Amino acid sequence: MKVLYINANPRTKKSVSEEIADTFIEELKKAEQDVEVEYAHLYEMDLQEIDEDVLGSWGKHRTGEEFTETEKEKVKRMDNVLDQFLAADLYVFVTPFWNLLFPPRMKTYIDSLCIPGKTFRYTASGQEGLIEGKRAVHIESVGGVYKGTGLNFSEDYLREVMRFLGIKEYDSVICEGMSQYPDMAEKILDESKAEARELAQKLARLE
Repeated sequence: MKVLYINANPRTKKSVSEEIADTFIEELKKAEQDVEVEYAHLYEMDLQEIDEDVLGSWGKHRTGEEFTETEKEKVKRMDNVLDQFLAADLYVFVTPFWNLLFPPRMKTYIDSLCIPGKTFRYTASGQEGLIEGKRAVHIESVGGVYKGTGLNFSEDYLREVMRFLGIKEYDSVICEGMSQYPDMAEKILDESKAEARELAQKLARLE
């Protein structure tokens, strides 16, 4: 099993979501012997935003025009991100929760994954995801409690993006309330780690 650990935490000190994700990975390795983990730390990667050059290259791709050197360089940067993603079997997204969403670096990363003809295609009946046989896990730490409010846009967005790309097997461990209930923080964290262990065991059994 090839696991891609996609980390959107900017801090050098280990975050809550990373603690839970590390617990998940440790349990997965115990339950499934053949596990290879590759790390993509978004704050250490040279991610390419969608800008005028990228948009221009997409237009030229349709018309067959030749790319400029700048366009080639930027498209290659996005292709490298996508190639790493497609090589994995299981995606573990590790995010903090900022102002109702994950960090903007995660959106920039996702923009390198949503490429027509590679990860989805347009059909007469709508868009169709092209990534098959993969699973995704979202591990997120949230200071307050948003479950049932419809305000956790990172969880809803990431789930729908995965579905859009064809990845229907999606699980999440959302650790909520450590800031809102500081006297219960240790208990909340322990419960989330236990949930992560259970999920790892479940996924190992499915292999």
